[in-house]
Amino acid sequence: MFKARSYLCRAVLACIILPGSAWAADTIDSICAAAVNEPPLIWYSSQDPSRNEAAVKAFREKYPSIKVEAFRLATGPLATRYAAERGASVINADIITLADPVFVAQGFDREWFVSFNKSDLPALRALDDKWFNRGAATTSISVLGISYNLKRVGDDAPKKWEDLLKPKFRGQIILGDPRSIPSYMALFRILREKLGDDFLKSLAAQRPVVVPSVVPSTQQAAAGEVAIVAPNVMTVVAPLKSKGAPIEFVAPDLTTGNEFETLLSKGADSPNAARCLYNFLFTSEGQVAYNGPTSVSPISSVTGTAMLPSNYITPKISELPQHEAALIQLLGLK
Repeated sequence: MFKARSYLCRAVLACIILPGSAWAADTIDSICAAAVNEPPLIWYSSQDPSRNEAAVKAFREKYPSIKVEAFRLATGPLATRYAAERGASVINADIITLADPVFVAQGFDREWFVSFNKSDLPALRALDDKWFNRGAATTSISVLGISYNLKRVGDDAPKKWEDLLKPKFRGQIILGDPRSIPSYMALFRILREKLGDDFLKSLAAQRPVVVPSVVPSTQQAAAGEVAIVAPNVMTVVAPLKSKGAPIEFVAPDLTTGNEFETLLSKGADSPNAARCLYNFLFTSEGQVAYNGPTSVSPISSVTGTAMLPSNYITPKISELPQHEAALIQLLGLK
């Protein structure tokens, strides 16, 4: 699927790409028109595959003359792949969306990504400044919550994190390993700050089964083999629920999530197509397609996506190293 990288511009318009506010002179219509003459656009995205497909479909319907292909891996492997390609002086992805702020910061430091102003792309003007930095814009928020088997929990379904401590759930919880997923570690940091050390100690006393990935465990919950899987996200639960499995998801008011950011690759072969897609993702049409009912749009005026919990706290992944040792000890992890 990947295009040969000659690093030669295929059209004059594709060559005239200047950093920063120089873009403001271009209208989005002229940008998208220039994209027609470029090689196929390659988009790396770690979002749920169904949402990637929906976004690509919507983009193709609006811009049928722009060739676009999407490639999907989970955030960690996708970041590793992209970094390895850049280290080999290869630029396969014209645009990338993933949930790893440490990787994003390192990428800017290594000049992998294009820096520009939020005002340079018209659709970004609806985005609050807190969701944009240097050229990285939060495109989607996958909120962390609790998944549970309806039959196993009965009339006592969990609604908040403290409910995991109920005696009836002792030995009935599968817990996502925070050592494997940074956003899980961020959640436990937040719960420690808000609920105290005793909450994490009590959670450990519930004897949860700790797993590196909650995806197969969610299937166990759907089959009734376990009562609760947490933390989890709606994008994992929704496909099983749509097939009739007795599984549900709740996002407590106090929570955090995976914040997917979109970036433009510096030196890519299809810069205009990348800007065109970037802008499209922040239109109402693009936000609904990319987030659907399972993820949250960072643009509050967009309807048709999941709601952001009232006490949502950004994960602050870069600050986690100073908290990890204490959190691991409180959770009884070795």
